[in-house]
Amino acid sequence: MRRTPAERAGFTLVEVLLALGLLSLLVVALVRLLDTSLKIWERTETTRDLQEMGGAVLDLLAEDLYALESGPRGDLVGDWVRFDLDRDGSPGALWPRLRCVRQASAADLMRARPVVTQDNDGVQVQSTIDPREKGLMEVCWAVLPAGNAARDERQLGNLWRGERLLGDDSLSFFDERYFGSGGKPAPGTLDLVTGGVLWFDLWYAAQTSIVHDGWSLGDDLSDGAASWDAWNKDRPDLAKSYLNEPAAGMATAHDLPILPRRVLIRVEIERPADLKRRTRLTVVASAESNELLIADEQGLPDKDAMVLVDEEWMRVLSTGRGYVLVQRAQRGTRASIHEAGTMIHWGNPMTRELPVPTMREEWDL
Repeated sequence: MRRTPAERAGFTLVEVLLALGLLSLLVVALVRLLDTSLKIWERTETTRDLQEMGGAVLDLLAEDLYALESGPRGDLVGDWVRFDLDRDGSPGALWPRLRCVRQASAADLMRARPVVTQDNDGVQVQSTIDPREKGLMEVCWAVLPAGNAARDERQLGNLWRGERLLGDDSLSFFDERYFGSGGKPAPGTLDLVTGGVLWFDLWYAAQTSIVHDGWSLGDDLSDGAASWDAWNKDRPDLAKSYLNEPAAGMATAHDLPILPRRVLIRVEIERPADLKRRTRLTVVASAESNELLIADEQGLPDKDAMVLVDEEWMRVLSTGRGYVLVQRAQRGTRASIHEAGTMIHWGNPMTRELPVPTMREEWDL
């Protein structure tokens, strides 16, 4: 029986398979485009959140540095101390401390020392302070271990800040007893600023430092320093780290403290949400190997970025499928053995360079 034209209309099996193939290719392309868009959006949101967190930290620290006291009661000490984060009995993590004397505004004085009086009915009230009143206060910044953190979070420090009025009855931040033998301050004297700190450092420009073409640390007069002692008292302990070496161009203090010309601040923060996306070592990494085998190379930063494995900082040289080439023992840390499954930490660096406005002279930087 012969089919009618209506009965012969339709697709052949080859045509159906071809259409399905083209549709599959289109769906795959759309999924990849959506995945790329989501990754870009997620990266942008992460960067924005970190910039907000880091920006708040930098603003608060900048406020302290802008108000540095340059008179005979002023002071500034910046040094480094080691901590044992991976609990192997050998302190390897380097974190900085900053102690300074700054001018206190009326709001600072009210926050640090509220004046309480009684009214005619015997009720205690807080008095206001004359906004013209001026004073000095000590400020302390320190990065400290997070305490009883999980293994993947031991490398994340907490950034603390404290303040006290100069001359009150509490223990001075500059007192040698303030930081115990383990580098920890007296309990209850500092307030938490932020957690998740991977790296935090301050560089100081001396009178002879040249930084307009970029900062460098070293023994030359044109180099900056990672530590500071405004009264030349050798308070940064060189035995704890080479970063406590004084600046080659450090002047001698007589009647007034010697303050840095400029300060460079860098901070890298890693949020708890970021830990879910970090890659891990798949095999043991020896202390000599520059090639690390990893689970996912997509979970690494770009070339020349810094990554942290246990207590050792490394610089990323290149990445490939399932591996990363690194430069070992960066930022004053030591190359060591790292077990399989160890997480590779990294954060987005944020930098700010500040002049010290209390200096009386103008120097060409």
